[in-house]
Amino acid sequence: MISRATAILAAVFAAAALLLGPAMQAGALNMLHASGTNIFDSSNKYIHFTGENLGGWLVTEAWMDPLDSANPDMYSTMRELDSRFGVATEQSMISQYQSDWITSSDLQNIKNRGDNCVRVPVWWGDFYPLSALGSGNPALRSDAFTKLDWLVSQCGSLGIYVVIDMHGVFGGQSGSQDCGQENSNAYWGNGNDQGNTALLWWNIANHYKGNGTVAGYDLINEPTGAPNTSAVWTAYNNLYNSVRSADPTHIIFMEGAFGSWNWSMLPAPSQYGWTNVVYEMHEYQNGGNTQQVETGAQNQVNDFNNHKSWNVPGYIGEYNDMGNGKACWDDTISLYNNDGLNWTMWAYKATHGLNPDSWGWYDPRYWPTTPNCDTNSESTILSDWGQWITSTSFSQNSTVL
Repeated sequence: MISRATAILAAVFAAAALLLGPAMQAGALNMLHASGTNIFDSSNKYIHFTGENLGGWLVTEAWMDPLDSANPDMYSTMRELDSRFGVATEQSMISQYQSDWITSSDLQNIKNRGDNCVRVPVWWGDFYPLSALGSGNPALRSDAFTKLDWLVSQCGSLGIYVVIDMHGVFGGQSGSQDCGQENSNAYWGNGNDQGNTALLWWNIANHYKGNGTVAGYDLINEPTGAPNTSAVWTAYNNLYNSVRSADPTHIIFMEGAFGSWNWSMLPAPSQYGWTNVVYEMHEYQNGGNTQQVETGAQNQVNDFNNHKSWNVPGYIGEYNDMGNGKACWDDTISLYNNDGLNWTMWAYKATHGLNPDSWGWYDPRYWPTTPNCDTNSESTILSDWGQWITSTSFSQNSTVL
């Protein structure tokens, strides 16, 4: 299967290069690189990431987005809109939702907070039409990079780095909604899905090579559906090589957020010859009390320190400690900052509950209408989604003020 995937890539890389070219080489920030256990820019200035995940924007999930229960993920929502209104109208509608969910004002909020990084979840359906699933030679959408280019441009002007996070590979890596399509975990056994994901990463790397605002590439989010650890390491290595064939300089992020969710899930980078990599963990103690939350954060710090001989920077790509109040929140941040762990909390905004809730730095102040994509008109769906703009319906989480 892997050889078939490799053949797919070889057949299309040259054509893709002609189509894309170095479209986003200019960047407002200096390029980053990993050195020892730290991150530096091209002027050798030490960079420590603090920031937010832009969850619910380019990958929607019903628990944190205004989606109806019949269409709880990105794939089902897009498929239903395709069926009712056609692909072109669906893509326009999703684009409008995205323009409302994250605006330039939201990025200014992040800047005003003093943070310098956003992690942006994406999935394959942001770049390809849904009909590409299962195909052996998919063509990129004409607007494949429109939203990401906007984000990178906006963030560059604000001095905010962007981590591009592949939340949903072709076929899915866990069956979770956050893959873009729930109940799908086909990636690990499907050569086309593996090859198409490698091609997608090559396209992204080719598009953003030389762009300093892009901090780097997070290869696979939470690959919890993998049959074993070896499958994850093999996938990481294949995707690493695909990225490096297009872009030799950007940082590559690799997650230990599967299995026991710690550094033991990852190999020493020397095992595969990986360079300029950052190892990423996620830290959740959902429903835990303050002691459990702070112990979890301390365990992450200890794990990072115990692996310093690997000379790899540490990054807590997702965590959420807002449910236990400001003191717990501040303690967690202090633990990470004092030991040089980079972090981006989950999530900037969420519809999980009214303010104050445990999931959004911005939470809804009241409940706007969630549209029904099965029955509502195009104008009603867009009008309803438009009520969920941060400045209109959300306020900063009062728990951590």
